[in-house]
Amino acid sequence: MALYDNKHWLLSHIRNSFITSDDSGMCDVVMVCDNIARQIPVDKYDCYPGIEQDEDDDDIDALAQSFDLNSDLQFGLRRHRSNTAQRLEKLEEEKKKSANTMHIKWVDNPVPLSDEERARLFPEKDITKIREESKLAPRISLLTEMLAKCPNMPENPFKEYAKLDGNAHVGVPIKKYLIFITMLSGDKRKYPMEVAIVNWAKVLDLIGLVCWKCSIEHTEIAMKDNVNHYGLFIAEDDGDVDWDFPCLNSSEAVGKFGFTYLALVEREKSQHHQEESYPIYLEGMSQPLESTTSSTRAQLQFEDDLQKLKGHMTALEAPLYQSFNVHVVNKVRARTEVYLEISYDKLEMYPVMQPHASSGRIMSGRLWGSRQKAELHSMDDVVACDLTEHKSNSRSSFRLVYYQKREGRSHEESGKFKTRDFEAKTAIATEIVKKVNNILDVRQSARRKEYAEHKERKSLRRKNFNLGPR
Repeated sequence: MALYDNKHWLLSHIRNSFITSDDSGMCDVVMVCDNIARQIPVDKYDCYPGIEQDEDDDDIDALAQSFDLNSDLQFGLRRHRSNTAQRLEKLEEEKKKSANTMHIKWVDNPVPLSDEERARLFPEKDITKIREESKLAPRISLLTEMLAKCPNMPENPFKEYAKLDGNAHVGVPIKKYLIFITMLSGDKRKYPMEVAIVNWAKVLDLIGLVCWKCSIEHTEIAMKDNVNHYGLFIAEDDGDVDWDFPCLNSSEAVGKFGFTYLALVEREKSQHHQEESYPIYLEGMSQPLESTTSSTRAQLQFEDDLQKLKGHMTALEAPLYQSFNVHVVNKVRARTEVYLEISYDKLEMYPVMQPHASSGRIMSGRLWGSRQKAELHSMDDVVACDLTEHKSNSRSSFRLVYYQKREGRSHEESGKFKTRDFEAKTAIATEIVKKVNNILDVRQSARRKEYAEHKERKSLRRKNFNLGPR
C-alpha cells in the first residue's frame, strides 16, 4: 500500500497499463512527456527513482520501459493462432492441391531403345531453318491469337458484384462464409470457397459475388447469366446440404444470418421466376390477370404481398404489451372509460381517473354502484374476443369472454364463463380483436378448449329443443 503514495510510480503504472490494452498506441503518446519527474514539485522526503540521472540517460529511464509489463501481439484480438491450427490449415491446403494433381509412377524401360527408335521419337531439328522462318514471319503468342479471334467477347455478367468483395475494403465490417459449390464434380466439391462480403450487402449480392468468383476460379462450370438461377442453402461442415430448410431469402441482409457454411445450388426451372403467363383470379375481378397489362398485374401482386406482410407483422407484434383507451358498456349504469392493457400472458383493466368530476356525480356513482374496479385476467382464462356491432358514428362494440373462478372454501376448482362488452373507435376495436385472437391462437389454453366444447353442447341443446315435438 505504500506504493500508492508515490506519484511517480502511479504515473508509470497507469502508462504501462494503457500500453498493454491499447492497440492504437495513442494512449502511450499522450501520457509520455520529456521528464515527468522534473515537472512535479519534489519535497526532500519524496523519493522519485531516476531523478538524479542525467538527461543523456533518458533512453534507460524507468518511465521509458517496464520490464514487468510487456505489450504483445497475442493480447486481445491479435492473439496468434496455435501451431495445431496452422498445421491443420496446411494439411487442408495440401489436400485441396492434391485433388488437382495426378501422380504418375516413373518406371524405367526394361528394354533399351535402339538408335533408330530414338531418332524416330526425338528427331533432330534444323535450327537455321527455324530462324529464317521466324525472321520472315514474326511469331505471335497463343494468347494474342485467341484474343484476335474473339474481338467482341461478352463481359462477365457478375462483374458488378465484385465491388462488394470484403477483401477489397479496409475498415468496413465484413462477413466471411465458407460456400460449397454443388456444381463441381469429384473431390473439388468437398472443399468450400472462402468468400468475404461487406456486412450491409444482401443475400442476392452474396450469390452474385460467389458466381463471379466461380466464373474466374472454376472455368469448367457453365454458369448461368442471372443470379436468380442460383440459391444459397444451409450446409454442414462436410458439404452436405440441409434440404429440410428453404434457401435464404434473397432480399435479406447477410448480416442477419450467422451461418458459417452455405452451399450454392442451381435452382430448377420451377423454383425461380418464369416469364410465363397463366390466369390468376382475385377477389373482386371479373377477368383473369392474364388479360390485364403487366403493370396492373404487378400492382395487384404488390398489394397482395403487402396485405400478407401486414398480417404477418400483426401476428408477430401481438404478444407485445399495448394499452388502449376504451369504454365498458354496462347494462344498467352508464359507460365507464377504462384503460385496457394487453400483453402475452395477461389482460388488465384500469378505470380512467376523472380529475374534474363533481362531488354529486361521485356520490351518485357510489350509490348506484357504477364505480368501475380494476381487473386482472390471465390470458389462459380469456377464451374469445369478437366484434359485435358497427355503429354509424365510426365506433364499434366488441365482446370479451373469460373464465372467472368462484371464491369458496372448497378445494375443488369451480367457476363460470362471463362476458364483458366494450366500445371504442372502429380501428381500435378491430386492432384489439386481432391482437387478442392472435395471442389465443398461439397459446391454445385448456380453458379455450373447454369453452369450445361448452358452445358446442349449447348449440346441440338449442337444436334439440327446436326439433322436438310441438
